[in-house]
Amino acid sequence: MLDPALDAERIFQILAEHRVDYVVVGGVAVQVHGHVRMTNDLDLIPAPNRTNLGRLAAALRQLNARVLKPGSENLEIDAAMLPRATLWQFSTELGDIDLLHDAPGAAAFEELRSRSLVIALGGTEIPIAGRDDLIRMKRAAGRPIDLEDIAALTEAEHRGASDRR
Repeated sequence: MLDPALDAERIFQILAEHRVDYVVVGGVAVQVHGHVRMTNDLDLIPAPNRTNLGRLAAALRQLNARVLKPGSENLEIDAAMLPRATLWQFSTELGDIDLLHDAPGAAAFEELRSRSLVIALGGTEIPIAGRDDLIRMKRAAGRPIDLEDIAALTEAEHRGASDRR
């Protein structure tokens, strides 16, 4: 379940208006694959090219994004600063956004994007990390919440295997 403070649909609309290329990972992606759980941010892996990062920076500025790192709150968001960290956490007027440039277990962006599940939400097409890619990233992260997500995402196949016995 999405945090009520997160307006993911509107964020996706703004990303589409700016023609940002990305893949959704994290809790929202897990929800799309059928495991309902609380999430309070939107995790994205953007296409790493400079043009796309410029579009992403413009979208973040439209969202009045602020960097969530003490001492960096007033950092100017542009295409040059975005690749400088493997993870950026932003607070926006529509909810928090985490940008990952080098997520553990993630395939190269082009592969991740080509295997993504594209869904429509309010007329906006949204690329969601494929289930197997999502499981690989969750396994590599290895936090308790990630392990719970893996268990939920693979529950049907485990149930099917025990039914065949």
